[in-house]
Amino acid sequence: MTNLSDEHYLLQLKSLPINDLQLLLTFSGQSRTGKRHELLERCYVLIKSSKLIRDKLDELYNKRFGQGDLPTIPYPQDLKNTAKATHHHLHIHQQPANIDIHFLPLTFNEELCVISPPYPVPPVKHTTNESQNLLNFYFLLSAQQASDVATSTYFNSDQSKLEFRKQILLRFTTIGDVTNNGKYALDKLPPNLYVFVNNKVVPLPQPKPTAKPNADVVRPGRPIDITEYCRLCPLISNLVEISWFTQDSASPLPPYVAAVYLTERKTVQQLLARISRPVAIRPSIETQRTIVQTLSVQQTSHGIDDDDLEVASTTLRLPLECPATRIRMRLPGRATTCKHVHCFDLEGYLRMNEKKPTWLCPVCNKSALYTDLFIDQFFIDIISKCPLNVKAIEYEINGQWKPIEEEKLSRKAQREKEIYKSENINNGKSSIDMDQSIDNDLDDEQICTKSTEQEVSAPIQNNIPIIELDDD
Repeated sequence: MTNLSDEHYLLQLKSLPINDLQLLLTFSGQSRTGKRHELLERCYVLIKSSKLIRDKLDELYNKRFGQGDLPTIPYPQDLKNTAKATHHHLHIHQQPANIDIHFLPLTFNEELCVISPPYPVPPVKHTTNESQNLLNFYFLLSAQQASDVATSTYFNSDQSKLEFRKQILLRFTTIGDVTNNGKYALDKLPPNLYVFVNNKVVPLPQPKPTAKPNADVVRPGRPIDITEYCRLCPLISNLVEISWFTQDSASPLPPYVAAVYLTERKTVQQLLARISRPVAIRPSIETQRTIVQTLSVQQTSHGIDDDDLEVASTTLRLPLECPATRIRMRLPGRATTCKHVHCFDLEGYLRMNEKKPTWLCPVCNKSALYTDLFIDQFFIDIISKCPLNVKAIEYEINGQWKPIEEEKLSRKAQREKEIYKSENINNGKSSIDMDQSIDNDLDDEQICTKSTEQEVSAPIQNNIPIIELDDD
C-alpha cells in the first residue's frame, strides 16, 4: 500500500460521518465506542491491514456521496465466495477452515444460498470440571438478501403473529455424522447449547427428557430460526455468539460445526402440489395386486390354526379414516418404505410434521420421509364411492370388496342394554349417567376381537352384563 493510497483512504475516512465510521468498525468486529478522532485512528489502522476493510470503506463512501452501489456479498452466492467474505469477520484467534459438509435438505425450507459456510466450534482448555466451547463470528447480508427477507413477511393466523417466508437458519452438525451413504450431514445440536444473535437470546428446541442427575441438556437436532434477531441491513453486521459445554469428561467431545443459510419457507399446499404430480400417484392395479399377494401369503403360511386362517387370509380390512387425525382421509397415501397397504391422510401428516418433525408413519411407526410419500389411487377411488357412514372396507382375495358401516349392536346386546337401564333407574341413577356408563362399557367391549370374544371368561361385576357383538 503506497503513501498516496494511505492519504486517499484517510481523506475518505475524514469525509465520512461518525455513523459510517461506527458501521465500519462493527463490520470488522471492533469496538465502536469513543470520540471521532479515536474512531478515525482505529479505522485507519484497519484499512492498512485488510483489503476487505478497504473495500467496505469504498462501499460506504460511494453510498454516502452517490457514486454507485458496491454489493459486499454476491447473491445468489456460492460456497467459495461466501468463505472469502465471512471468515474475515471471525475472531482474531480463529482461523478459517474449508469444511466440505452438505446438510440434509429440509422439507419445509428450501435452501437458497449459504450466508456463512460450515465453521468448526473447537473445544477450549479445561478451565473447570466442564469442557466449554465458545464461538463468536459475524455475517453480513447483501442488499438483495436483506431486501428479500424484509419483504417476505406474512401474518400467520394460527399463531397470530408476523413471520418470514425467507428465513435465516443456523444449523449445527458433527463432522462425520452423515446419512445417505455419506452425502448429507444430519442436524445435531451440541449439549448445553446457548445461542445469542446481536446480544439477544435465541429460543431453542425443547430438550429431551432425562432422569439422570446433572446430565447434559440434549436437544433434538433441528435448524434454529434466527431471522427475527438479525439486522436486515447490508451495512450492519450480525453478531452470532455460541457457547456449549459438556459435563461428561469421560467421553471425547465430537467436533461440531455451525453454518448459516438463507432459505425459503414452503407451505403444506406447496408440498402437496409436488406429491400430486402424476409420477407420484400409484395406480389402483398395483395396490390391488399387493393386497392379493398379502392374502395369498397368509393362506400358504404355516403355524396358523385353521379357524384363524379362515378369518385372517380370506379378507383384509382397510379403514378409510386416518390413524393419525382420526378423520376420513381426503388425500390417502403412504411411503414407499412401508410394507403395508394401509394409508394415512397426507395433508394431516404434513401438518403434524410441520409443527413437530418426526417423519414416522402413523401405521407402522417407521421412517416415512417426504421424498418417499406417494398418493394411492386405489383408496381415492374407494373413498369417492363410499358414503360418509362407511368407516372401512373388507377386501376379498377374489378382488371384490364391500363397505363396512358403523358397528351396530346385536339384538341380544340391545336387550341387555335395556335391562341395564331399568336396573339403574330402580337404583336411582340418572339417565345421563346410565348412558355414559353404557357407552363406556360398549366401547370397552368393542375393542375385543372376534377371535377373543369366545374365550372371554373373566368374572365381571354382578350388575354389569356382558355385551356381545354380531359377526357383521
